[in-house]
Amino acid sequence: MATVKFLLQSKSDNAPIYLRLSLARNNTFKRKTTLSINPKNWSEKNYPKQTTAENKNLASELRKLSDFILDQVNVANSLGVLIDGNWLNSKIDFHFNKIDIVSLDYLTEYGEHFIKNLKYKTNNKSEKVGVSLATSKKYQTIVNKLIAYDEHRKVKTKLTDVDLKFRIGLMNYFKTVDRLSDNTIGRYLKFVKSICLDAEKNGFKVSGQLKNFLGFSIEAPKVILSLDEIEQIKQTNFESENHEIARDWLVIGCFTGQRVSDLLRMNTSFIQRIQNFDFIVLTQQKTKKTVQIPIHFEVQEVLDKRGGEFPPIFTNNLFSSMALFNRYLKQLCKLSGIDSVVKGNRFDETLKRSILGMYPKYELVSSHICRRSFASNHYATELYPTPILMNITAHKTEQMFLTYIGKEPIDYSVKLAKIWQKLAKDLKS
Repeated sequence: MATVKFLLQSKSDNAPIYLRLSLARNNTFKRKTTLSINPKNWSEKNYPKQTTAENKNLASELRKLSDFILDQVNVANSLGVLIDGNWLNSKIDFHFNKIDIVSLDYLTEYGEHFIKNLKYKTNNKSEKVGVSLATSKKYQTIVNKLIAYDEHRKVKTKLTDVDLKFRIGLMNYFKTVDRLSDNTIGRYLKFVKSICLDAEKNGFKVSGQLKNFLGFSIEAPKVILSLDEIEQIKQTNFESENHEIARDWLVIGCFTGQRVSDLLRMNTSFIQRIQNFDFIVLTQQKTKKTVQIPIHFEVQEVLDKRGGEFPPIFTNNLFSSMALFNRYLKQLCKLSGIDSVVKGNRFDETLKRSILGMYPKYELVSSHICRRSFASNHYATELYPTPILMNITAHKTEQMFLTYIGKEPIDYSVKLAKIWQKLAKDLKS
């Protein structure tokens, strides 16, 4: 158990007060506290005698310092930080607001430490320990960008520097130098704040403005394929086999509602017979949730056409196949006449960023259109209650689902009105 003791090593009228930190036998460190006292006012208990107001104030300062050092020892132990004489000296200076910053007081250094310890992070809701590889990579990306920002400014950012002025500068750098989209910038700001909040939780000083250091998200236009457009694509004859394969995966995707990382993994081993019905059963790579998807007759039609098999993927590498799928989708949609002009974000190769504008729909098509089309096309119909759709898409809350498809809860009122209108017509007929 760590202990703190104060002592004098001089008999001069203004003797420096030393702090001795003991971590274990033969593991002690001693440093000056910046405070001093006349030895005549020093008691045998190694504290100022409580004879004057000045001595009482000095004793109070020493108790505060002792509490601070012991708290920082606990923090250092939890973070695996080496405690030595230099560490003790830096913490004493830190307590008295002297400028001497240890490595983890810098944003990028703490960010690297934060990433290393993500494997120990506990999710408050699920109580699961650790994060996905994708989450870890996202944080590493932002730390790399923060390192680049420091190099760009030729300034090393401290945790206490992360204030509203820093936020504006970082946003401007992301916009003009990295040419990031507004949504990406807003998401990165949230990551920066998360790193700083973790530092604060572990006893590091942060800016008083951190609570106002906000990220943001901008509602992006939702581009989907309607049921009529899906049928239009089905009826188009393609000369390329790759377009035929991509078309079949598109149909399966639009009637299973899965991300492309799960869609292109599907094969006959995923099909299970449950209570006389055929289901596609898979564990989603992103959420780790197991979903059971009844095989829609449109999906069955594709399987039947291919002798009961799913379409092949384009290469033996899943990620390469995902990239090719995106490319072929744009091509086959153009060939199918999916060219109505709609609002969306299109990646500009020259500017290396997505630009919001009005474009032919085929230019905005990507693999994610499968999942969003499934959710949007079947929402607010009598045949597909929202909880059933959420069970397939694996959205955790209804609000998340509605935001995903760009709907408001008020749409339920319209849904109910349509149901009652139909019931009234049925009663009159």
